[in-house]
Amino acid sequence: MFLKFRRQMRLYLHQYMGLVIVTVLLITACQSGVPNSPNLENVRSLSIDCRVVEHAGGETTICGKPQKVVALEPKLLSMMLALDFQPSGYADAGLFNLRQFNNPSKQIPYLGNFVTSQPINLGDRSNPSLETLILLKPDLILGMKWQQNKLLSAIAPTVLIDNTEETWQDNIRILAKTLHREDNVQQVIASHKQHLAEVRTKLAPLVNTHPRVLNIACNQSMDYIEIKYSGDSVQLLEEIGFQSVLLEDVERKPGVRPKVTIETLSQLNADIIIVHTWLDHWDGHSTYNVPLEALKEKWAKNPLLHDSRAWKEGRVYFVDYHAWGGVIGGFIADSLMLEQLPTLLLSPMQGNSKPIFRAAINLINLFDVNYFDNTSSQLGVIPGEPFSVGGTVS
Repeated sequence: MFLKFRRQMRLYLHQYMGLVIVTVLLITACQSGVPNSPNLENVRSLSIDCRVVEHAGGETTICGKPQKVVALEPKLLSMMLALDFQPSGYADAGLFNLRQFNNPSKQIPYLGNFVTSQPINLGDRSNPSLETLILLKPDLILGMKWQQNKLLSAIAPTVLIDNTEETWQDNIRILAKTLHREDNVQQVIASHKQHLAEVRTKLAPLVNTHPRVLNIACNQSMDYIEIKYSGDSVQLLEEIGFQSVLLEDVERKPGVRPKVTIETLSQLNADIIIVHTWLDHWDGHSTYNVPLEALKEKWAKNPLLHDSRAWKEGRVYFVDYHAWGGVIGGFIADSLMLEQLPTLLLSPMQGNSKPIFRAAINLINLFDVNYFDNTSSQLGVIPGEPFSVGGTVS
């Protein structure tokens, strides 16, 4: 009994001390951010080099060119990198036992190929470490609207974006103003428009004959199936000219993510089906490789899924949710999808072909920066390359 009491007291003391430490650090951070006695010259110089940024969290005054910037979500890192800005800290979609991303190309799927810094690991995007943020002392914090927290702005100026109502093009303009990268943003958007126009032209004949596309998210055990009503891939396919297959009795609005059974899925009439799947567990140390082939085999063994036109014509495709489902988002995600789509959709029986990583080359050409150590990595296969599956092509 006494030992149990001691253990409980020790736990309470540790929790209490942790709270005290965070509070003290926050107070110190707030006090150190306020000048003791600003003179007229300081005020004048600040007013010249300061700008007010309107964002999803309100307004934030940013002065000068931020140097030490942290991203609390993959979508923010994606836009930072597209603007040729390297992170000092980063919170990924998952929680990894890493102090620092010292080998980002292996530790950060897709986006790590463009990271030349070694950002500090800030933990999970759903619960970024305030203690680590305080110790890092960033000049600027970039977060999502749903991450809004008064403690963040007490640590450093904070800019938030909303990806539920705004496009990445809208949001990247906010970040460009924040990061003093206004000159870069027009190049990024123009490059995307050109790439989109090229793919739209290539896929126009297919859009005419096979316009109805069903996007679903499905885990490896196939006991979670969701019809995708929104997201990067859905929006991109509609911009190309495809029609999204949706449920008749479920209204399309932000936040709607209808879940269905295999029986319901088999009754939906689609010309093309794109299945987004993911790794159930990844520790950030092992090779990132989504088992698309394994899910394809499970799909092939389920007769309920074989009556659709998409299956009979070999137009069921399996892709990585991390790239296609909106986890990384932004220019880089769209570039990845635009590169894969013609190869994926125009060669249904050759879904195992290896598309060149054009997105990487686009960014290198755009900023004239070599993000890779060797040529093979520039032309490397995108991790979790897509597969097609189905019957004989008619």
